[in-house]
Parts: sequence; C-alpha cells; structure tokens
Amino acid sequence: MASVNAPRGLQVAKKNGDGSNSTGIRTIDLNPASPAVASALVPNDIFTGDPIIIHDAGTVIPCADGVSIKSAGVFQGCSFVNASGEQKFARSITGGVTATDVKIHIASDPDQTFFIQADATVTGAAGFGTGIKNGVYIAGTGSHKTGQSGYVLDASGPIDSTGNLRVIRRAPWDTGTGASAGVTDQYPWYEVRIANHVDNFVTATITG
Repeated sequence: MASVNAPRGLQVAKKNGDGSNSTGIRTIDLNPASPAVASALVPNDIFTGDPIIIHDAGTVIPCADGVSIKSAGVFQGCSFVNASGEQKFARSITGGVTATDVKIHIASDPDQTFFIQADATVTGAAGFGTGIKNGVYIAGTGSHKTGQSGYVLDASGPIDSTGNLRVIRRAPWDTGTGASAGVTDQYPWYEVRIANHVDNFVTATITG
C-alpha cells in the first residue's frame, strides 16, 4: 500500500501492450563534434526519473509542470568529465556544472511505460485506471544524494484530451483503498506512458 509520500519520478516499467521489454536506454552525446560544456547545454539540475526536453540547440532541460510539450523521454543518468579531469557516472547532474564529454542516458522509447506516484488520494470519479484518461505531472524537488526525481502525478488533474501522461492503470502491486468508498489510499502509484512523446508525432518538430 502506498501510504508514504515518496515520489521517485517516472520509473521504468514495461512496454505498452506487453511487448518485449529490453529495458534498453539511449545514450546521447550532447556535442559529438567537440567536448560538451554542461554549463551551456545542461542549465538546470536533472534527476533520474525526470521527463526531459531536448531543444534544437542541444540544450537539455526537465519538462515544466503540466504543459503539453513533446518530451524526448525520461532521464536515466549521465556520465561526464569534471573540472579535475575525473570521469564521473551519476544518477543526477547539477545545472551549470563545469564538465566536458557529457553524455546523458534516457528511456526514449515512445512505447515505454512508467510507474509514477500521485501526490494525493484519487477518487473513483477521477477515472484514473481505466486507460482512457490523461493526467499531468508536477515537478518536485529531486535529490542529489539519491539522484532521484521528485516528479509526481497530479491526483486532481485527470482530463480527456491534452495532457502529458496517459494513465493506463493503478500499479498492479499497489492496491490500497482509503477509508471512504471510491477513494484510494494516500499517494497511490499508477502505470503511465508519455502521451506527447516527440517520436509519437508524424511531424517530429523539436521543441525550441
């Protein structure tokens, strides 16, 4: 039962439609022509589990709250060479850090599904869990100690049309109910997919 508010962002689950799941991730060299400078290309902190945008200039930032933008996937860690010349592998990166040879790892498959924790109880009227409602994520504060994201699913925001997450179902391992009929326990987990993934668009324009 999910009774503790402990968000971890978008956690890799499986492939949509129960397809074969390799759990593979994509590695992106932020500037393959020359060593990348994170202070220019990664201006904000990014944590494992953060949905991210890749701008046309190569800049990588976390997706903002509740907006219908084309996400490139979910951050899964990075590698870089720090100012002392040491190779580092990390679950998060500090925005503006002095670094070179920056590579980020993302779960970029548009058919990938994820588990995410809601930020409150969910009522039956919300429609989450039926596979026909969208929702939105809210950016929380990540942790550089654990490297983990703080993104959550907005429990009060199910919608029929736009929205950056398609809620598939309640996480099968999380079935707690609340004290009232038709209400979940606190902070339930749901399986979702990115509804507005950049690779799901016929015209895959880059968010600039």
